[in-house]
Amino acid sequence: MTHWLDSPNPSTGTSGITSSIATILALSKTVLSSLDLADVLRRVLVATRELTGADVVSIWLLDERGEWLTSAATLGLEECKEQDRNFRLRVGEGVAGWAVANRQVLQLIDPANDPRYVQQLDRHPPVTLAIPLIVREHCFGALSLSRFELSAPFSQELIETISIFADQAAIAIDNANTAQALRRSTARERILAASVTTDDAETRILQELATVLGTTPHLITSIANGAMFDHTGYPISESDFARWRREGALIVDFRLDGLPAWLVVDKPGHYWSQDDADLLAFAVGQIMYARRRAYEQRSHTRAEALNHLVTLINARIDQVSVLDHILAELHRFINFDSACIFVVLNEEYVRLIAQRGLRSSFDQVTLFAGEGSLINELRRLGTAIYEPDVQRLPNWQKVPDSDIIRSWIGVPLRVNQTTVGVLTIDKWTPNAFTAEDVATAQMFGEQVAVVINNVRLLREAQERARQFQVLQQFSVQIGTIREIDRLLDEAARLLHQSFGYYQVLIGVIEDDHLVIQSAAGHLRKDPQTFPPTPLNIGISGWVITHAKPAIANDVARDDRYIGHPSLLATAAEMVVPILVDERVFGVIIIESAVKGIFGQGDLELVMAMAHLIGVTIANLRHDAELQRVRDQLIERDRLRALGELSSGVAHDFNNLLASILGHAQLLLVENHDPGLEEGLRAIELAALDGTATVRRLQGFARSSRSTPNSAVDVNQIVEESLALTRPLWRDESQSRGVVVHIRTDLTPLPSIIGDAPALRELVINLILNAIDAMPEGGTITLRTALAPLKRLGEAAVILEVSDTGVGIDPSIQEQIFAPFFSTKGTRGTGMGLAIVRSVVQQHQGRIELESAPGAGACFRILLPVGTPPQSEAVQPKTPETPSLNILVIDDEEAVRNVLVRMLQRLGHQVDSAGSGESTLSQFVAGRYDLVCTDLGMPGMSGWEVAAQVRRVDPAARVVLVTGWSEQIDPDEARGRGIDAILAKPFTIQQVRSLLASILSDRR
Repeated sequence: MTHWLDSPNPSTGTSGITSSIATILALSKTVLSSLDLADVLRRVLVATRELTGADVVSIWLLDERGEWLTSAATLGLEECKEQDRNFRLRVGEGVAGWAVANRQVLQLIDPANDPRYVQQLDRHPPVTLAIPLIVREHCFGALSLSRFELSAPFSQELIETISIFADQAAIAIDNANTAQALRRSTARERILAASVTTDDAETRILQELATVLGTTPHLITSIANGAMFDHTGYPISESDFARWRREGALIVDFRLDGLPAWLVVDKPGHYWSQDDADLLAFAVGQIMYARRRAYEQRSHTRAEALNHLVTLINARIDQVSVLDHILAELHRFINFDSACIFVVLNEEYVRLIAQRGLRSSFDQVTLFAGEGSLINELRRLGTAIYEPDVQRLPNWQKVPDSDIIRSWIGVPLRVNQTTVGVLTIDKWTPNAFTAEDVATAQMFGEQVAVVINNVRLLREAQERARQFQVLQQFSVQIGTIREIDRLLDEAARLLHQSFGYYQVLIGVIEDDHLVIQSAAGHLRKDPQTFPPTPLNIGISGWVITHAKPAIANDVARDDRYIGHPSLLATAAEMVVPILVDERVFGVIIIESAVKGIFGQGDLELVMAMAHLIGVTIANLRHDAELQRVRDQLIERDRLRALGELSSGVAHDFNNLLASILGHAQLLLVENHDPGLEEGLRAIELAALDGTATVRRLQGFARSSRSTPNSAVDVNQIVEESLALTRPLWRDESQSRGVVVHIRTDLTPLPSIIGDAPALRELVINLILNAIDAMPEGGTITLRTALAPLKRLGEAAVILEVSDTGVGIDPSIQEQIFAPFFSTKGTRGTGMGLAIVRSVVQQHQGRIELESAPGAGACFRILLPVGTPPQSEAVQPKTPETPSLNILVIDDEEAVRNVLVRMLQRLGHQVDSAGSGESTLSQFVAGRYDLVCTDLGMPGMSGWEVAAQVRRVDPAARVVLVTGWSEQIDPDEARGRGIDAILAKPFTIQQVRSLLASILSDRR
């Protein structure tokens, strides 16, 4: 390789000199523009290589004693390892050493044969050159150049040029050294100030060193087991030290807290001066001083803190303040990331009562303290334990934030040789605590154990008081509850609300299964979520079998536990039986997301509540039985009153219905206008249904009811009922500006055995109720369907009447079927739904109600199909009767006139009278073939009329016409001279059949 300075200028000799001077000036300006020694050395190497084309360029610097040269920087050996690029020579040794010793330039050609040459690389350079670096008559080093690619020596002109540049480089290096000395001096002052005035002295000292030395130092400390860690907590090994030594790092060893420590500055390829080493040694001294000063301050602070704790104990401030102060004071002289106070809950668990520094916010955390746990080891040893990295321990427990804890100190809190709690102190980096920290923690724990025990006792007392308050509150509330479901719901709600349990369930035994009746907490009651379960599974099954409570403070350790798929957070479970009359009625199941949470106090509370529930249920059952008997007596009295009322009203109703029905039938016979016939038929049907209604009203007073025995088409009943009520749900509603929609869903059904008028009245009453429930209008739906066989245990049909009205409150759904009960005020009679239920019972069916306030109502009627009656032989047409002389006696003119017209229509001679007295005084034998008399008349009754007729004319027949026919015993009537009874209201066919029957008997 030939550099341009080695070749003469072909045109002129002066231009080359001018160019070289310009180059030297430019390069000198470059190296002189920096005051950073490492940067200056790099620039000198680059400039030298650029001037000379040398393959390897090195800068050698002399130590302060003037004995050794060290290669401070080298360019051209980048392919060599770092340790192969660092060299040392004695002054006078080697080319560079000779140049420094003699303060002269030395060039060797084929240096291997020269005794002044010292081999430092694995091959010899053909040419090597050394130029001393001199500033103000002081030689502090040398610049060496070697050629490997070319064997030609450096020209004299080039040597002179590089010598000039070397003088400028020496000035630049000297300036950088001076600047660096100033920086070191400033750093010393700052390091000194940091060690005296700042709390975080070590960090500040390392920051100052990093600023001056250009790289962050490593402060390495060791622990008792020999492990080493830098100031960031990173583990350090012997191989790291070996690497640092190879790379020429500055290493100062000393002792901290009685254990080996090191301060290391590593910057591969960097030249470290003695001044750098002195600065590092000075920093070490200040770190040690800062440690001693911090220790003295902590000792003073610790004394103050312990005195303050004594003051707190004596001041008896509230428990939360005491615990917070304890942890705050602890943090003053142990630099922890988090700390916790636990109290002993039982032999196997401790409970968190205070914490400082943890990331998560939580109220209840427990730790297992049984065999094999760290807590158990603490209790056994009775003294503090330090674990440098708990994440490596197999028995480290996983609780909230436990994964971030690395260094851990545990201190047992002992009072009178008994462990009452545990103090834990954490760092989130490994090997973070010192022996001083452990000793401080032990002393601190000894001082605060008493106050923490006082807090524990106070909390236990408060917990008992709260439990007693809950029991008292529950006792007051159950006095006002009359339903078992409400009782269980209130118990579950109170337990969850008062103690925050994850899930509270109350189940009762039904048909050999446990059925959840109440739920509070994470899940609500839902048959799909909590289906019935067999009585022999899970902890609940064990409790039911043994009739005693059970606690599983860690369900993972209890083989009896069977988890619920929606309660995955369950960690502990307590089950208590509910005993009613010494038998297990059900269980209270309490689940917690915290292990070890249940103690004796919790068990006693729930057992007391279970006892109260059992006693209350027994009382409710007793009261329900008494109420049932009382309701039966009241119902009987009501029916008796209704019977007495109906007896007085039936006569008037039957008279009115007799007049209506009779005139309608007479009009049907006498008129043949199709337009009138439809209306007359409707009147006839309404009158006949009214007759059946009056008879059922009378039936409330009797214990026996007539049995339906006719084939009935339920769908036809629905359509007829809609037709009869059309004026109400269509015309009357529209007149009020209200629209009532009717929707039918009628499935073809078989005929059932029933009473058609009664069923029509049932449907009409339900339609009227639905209209009243929709004052703003709505939709009434009538649906029929075949019922599943299991619904009634036999073939049955379903009739549903539903509305979109205001709905029915659950509290009165059992009362609405009672006679005289009404929610309509003066608009209601209270008999509609009572009659509905009576008709259903008469047909041996069942009525169901589904309703809620604001959600409408649905009445569902199940009616058995029954056995169809045997077909009766076709009755022969009623024979025509001969003309008879008949006397009709009735105080009701309308009824009397109707019967007279019917008899005359049948071809008989009829006289009539309004009372028995006015007629029987002139009554003679043989004048009348038949006497028809009303039963209830003012003055002479029907019984008296019959007796008088029998005395005067024993041959005359007597017919008793009455609305009380179902209340009259036929045998008694015959004994009192009555031949037949004609029930009001009556039809023409009934009158014709009765006359034919009398005449037949007469023949």
